[in-house]
Amino acid sequence: MNDVLTHLLVLACSVVPWLELFVIPPAVAMGLNPVTVAVVAFIGNTAAAVAVISGSARLLEWWERRRGRPIGEGSRSGARVRKAFERFGVPGLALQGPFLSGMYFAVLFAVLLGAPRHKVAFWTTVSNALWAIALAATTAAGVELFT
Repeated sequence: MNDVLTHLLVLACSVVPWLELFVIPPAVAMGLNPVTVAVVAFIGNTAAAVAVISGSARLLEWWERRRGRPIGEGSRSGARVRKAFERFGVPGLALQGPFLSGMYFAVLFAVLLGAPRHKVAFWTTVSNALWAIALAATTAAGVELFT
């Protein structure tokens, strides 16, 4: 397959919740350059997360109009998310994002629970960069080990 087409496929998959950065290992295993794959996946996932941050104000207003209460109040799952947010803060939600809740949900929860958007954007970018580098490096090392 053409390298440009495969990188566009990586970009498209990096925007899908729960696939996000996990598109990196198969792409690297297929023989694509780990650096370019990591950069493309990082760009796609970070751009989608920033879009979620930007649209979160409308969602919060809609939620409060519909439910009559802030998000996280009155439900068991919302209480768990709020407790995790209070314990680990924005960095904790951002760093666990790709694995437990999906980055977009972690971002959305952080903003809806009152975190400043610039702080959420910063930690999302840091988390995406760290995970992209780690996944690309470990996959490249694993491929090198087995070939």
